[in-house]
Amino acid sequence: MWENVKAMWRDGGMLTRLVWVNAAVFVLLMTLDVVDQLGGGVVSAVLPAEGARTFATSWRLEVLAKRPWSVLTHMFTHQGVWHIAMNMLLLFWMGRVYQGEVGSRRLLSTYLAGGLAGFAAYFLITNGFKPLQSGTYALGASASVMAIFGAIATLRPELKFNLILFGPVSLKHLFWGYVVLDYFGLSRGVNAGGNVAHLGGAFFGVMLVLQDRKGRNLVGWLEWLLDALTSRSVSIPKRKRSRFKASTSNRWKAAEREASRAPMSDDEFNAARADRQERLDAILDKISKHGYDHLSAEEKRFLFDESQR
Repeated sequence: MWENVKAMWRDGGMLTRLVWVNAAVFVLLMTLDVVDQLGGGVVSAVLPAEGARTFATSWRLEVLAKRPWSVLTHMFTHQGVWHIAMNMLLLFWMGRVYQGEVGSRRLLSTYLAGGLAGFAAYFLITNGFKPLQSGTYALGASASVMAIFGAIATLRPELKFNLILFGPVSLKHLFWGYVVLDYFGLSRGVNAGGNVAHLGGAFFGVMLVLQDRKGRNLVGWLEWLLDALTSRSVSIPKRKRSRFKASTSNRWKAAEREASRAPMSDDEFNAARADRQERLDAILDKISKHGYDHLSAEEKRFLFDESQR
């Protein structure tokens, strides 16, 4: 299992894998419901049906204390075909464009951080306003998807999508239309907690890009953590190396060795050089498509450093 997680982190097909993880969790929950019904409650005796078998999170501290893992699992959990279908369609449409701009690594970190931002908004605001406390549980990838939606709408606002009945609509107008719908949804109270989480994820996605342009990486801590978790004693064959971005872990190890003046082995030297070349190719490709101004501050620094070698 751990090896699969490591492969997922390095593979360029992160978007497809995110969709499959959501689909797998959905099928698992549906299967548990079927077994529970046919077995006369045999599953419910161990895992309660309410709150998606403990996968859903909650604004109530006493519930959250019993299922702390739900802070993460809720963003991969859906109940109802329509629920997962709408989220996965939007994830695929927006994630495909976003991944092409920033790579698989940033796609994953935005998804996870956006889900956490949505949870934070849901937990804090729902606890602060009693009229929003209409339900106990929250689940779904909507906050994560809205973070990706907000990020790409801020990064490439000029992009247009052809919508049935409406024709070409700019990405920024489409995004803000979704935001307005969620805002007005608060007044209905049907899914107030969900609306708050959506808005939290959307706000995070916009701020992620705006802060990145100022040289501040809001998900740097998460990317470092994921790199650290997935780089222990891993040997990746060259034919399986991804082309989206160099591994932070390899650059981190290179910096440590340089600081300690310890010599690199041939394999480590070649891996570090291949990482730099892959990242340089990705940045140059981005410049050819969108121009130098679309580079992040970190990418510009890397390009400058490489030019001095």
